[in-house]
Amino acid sequence: MKYFENKNGILRVGNVSVLTLVKAYNTPLYVYDLEIIRKKYEALRRSVPEKIKIFYAIKANPNPNVCSFIRSLGAGAEIASSGELYIALKSGFQGKHIIYNGPGKTDEDIQYAIKSGVRTINVESLDELYRIDTIAKNEGSPIRICVRINPIQGITQVKMQTGGGSQKLGIDEEQIETVIKTALKMEWVKLQGIHVYVGSQILDHTVLLNSIENTLNIACRTAQDLGFPIKCINFGGGLGVPFNESEPEFDVEQFGKGLTQLINQASQTYDLSDTCFVLEPGRFLVSEAGVFLTKVISVKESRGQKYAILDGGINHAFLPIRMNKQYPTAIANKMNFSEKHPITLGGPLCTSMDVFTTEVDLPEAEINDIISIFNSGAYGFSASLLYFLSAPMPAEVIVQNGQHFVARRRGTKEDLLSLCEIRL
Repeated sequence: MKYFENKNGILRVGNVSVLTLVKAYNTPLYVYDLEIIRKKYEALRRSVPEKIKIFYAIKANPNPNVCSFIRSLGAGAEIASSGELYIALKSGFQGKHIIYNGPGKTDEDIQYAIKSGVRTINVESLDELYRIDTIAKNEGSPIRICVRINPIQGITQVKMQTGGGSQKLGIDEEQIETVIKTALKMEWVKLQGIHVYVGSQILDHTVLLNSIENTLNIACRTAQDLGFPIKCINFGGGLGVPFNESEPEFDVEQFGKGLTQLINQASQTYDLSDTCFVLEPGRFLVSEAGVFLTKVISVKESRGQKYAILDGGINHAFLPIRMNKQYPTAIANKMNFSEKHPITLGGPLCTSMDVFTTEVDLPEAEINDIISIFNSGAYGFSASLLYFLSAPMPAEVIVQNGQHFVARRRGTKEDLLSLCEIRL
């Protein structure tokens, strides 16, 4: 919420009143302020060493307008599906600025990636390595790869652990010698280095630095033992954002200083002068730039508990509404009201799942009030149950310095059948 202002108690996004936005575009509505994304990107870019290349994790928010804007700031793209690759290309990213992750790449996915000239494919299993080599040969086009490693040393201070222990993601550290030796013998894959990503939503920069130190140790040790030049070390993502006042903000300045020190230390034991280093932030860049707006359509009480029924539900904002009880929430047209009361927010769907996981404290809710759910710029629209109970999709709007436009039009009832073939 810290990036947003209010005037006379009315929330403003990018110097535009939410009432103006709601009047123009209706609700439910996602609004993204590009200038907040710029601030987040520039803060990270200033803080980390120049050798670090930033690749935006498109899964966080794949709207092409958001992707294109981040590309204009100088970032590459990290993708994890053919669909995201298509969006990245349509957003203006060149193949050489795209990294392809993901444990379930089909032959068609790999072929599309090779034809698109992606920078690297991160390999997540031995059989995938063989398939990539075969497809590259069939296409007559060598492809650069990194090996994604699931390290022995994981971290526990994360919301979602993606490394350490048993994982579907990556190749266990104990098995990497076999995989790398195999890759070095292949004609059509060109081994660049390694990729390690251990978890998401990390708020303590020292926790992420500890993981990166381990990654550097694995990379340098493996390169020395197997005798190959390591051209790329990909540290993955994981940079988090606070969801309430008690959570610390990720300290990008101290993170950058620590990262510089770790790379300098590693360079004393292994020549990293020609090595490219990669970060793959997603949520960190876009989460705080977005707000989900939904209108109160009914207020009721059930056995002592008060409910506000909204026109947007888990089909529009599954993670903000259902999965994280700490998403900051306010009434956008009552920002200066100090007196607050507990209320349960529920969407319009006929399922008991369609409510906030806990009560929230808000000013007295009334019909037509606008509920704003912050930190919705990441995993809001894209991570929702958009076809659940056949409700039309919400619109997405871009705001920048007082200007605004539709980034994705509101869905219609007709859209729900756009891919169907009715034969009976």
